[in-house]
Amino acid sequence: MNECSFIMKSNQKNHIMETALQLFAAKGYGNTSIAAIARSAGVAQGLMYNFFDSKEALLHDIMEQGFSGVQATMQFYTQSLTAKKALVLHVEATFAHVSANKAFWQLFHAIKMQEQVQQYLHTDYAVARDFILKTLATNFKKLGYAKPNDEAKLFFAMIDGLVVNFLMAPKTFSLNNIKKIIFQKYKI
Repeated sequence: MNECSFIMKSNQKNHIMETALQLFAAKGYGNTSIAAIARSAGVAQGLMYNFFDSKEALLHDIMEQGFSGVQATMQFYTQSLTAKKALVLHVEATFAHVSANKAFWQLFHAIKMQEQVQQYLHTDYAVARDFILKTLATNFKKLGYAKPNDEAKLFFAMIDGLVVNFLMAPKTFSLNNIKKIIFQKYKI
């Protein structure tokens, strides 16, 4: 396959994923068919099966892409930074990622409680969550917290709740204002 063909296939796959993401977020995962995704993406339904074996495989690739963005926000904890600096950069990167990828996060929060999706995503989400909690606990231990595991859970739940509220009411939950409050709370 030449470079031009590879780029075209990558662009088609990304276009299908973005179209599916928008439809899943707007109409719900269960209410969106492969045929509707193909129609909206302007591609033949058969072409979609060149990239994805099923609607579940398409959802998996979308989630994997979204979780890779989360993983990127965690990179600062592996660098030679102070614990405070790593936390500051993590919060900034997280809020920037959420702002830039609203459709993904709307989809994720809209479908994560749907039973059919929970069964499908349970393992992937649990692995990502456990990685984040372990990394945060290690950082809070460095910051001198008496109960770093509990602080990590509180921080994780706080950020998760802020994301949900930002998506629902962005004017009420301004990430820039909340970021300042988080920095004050953690003295960073």
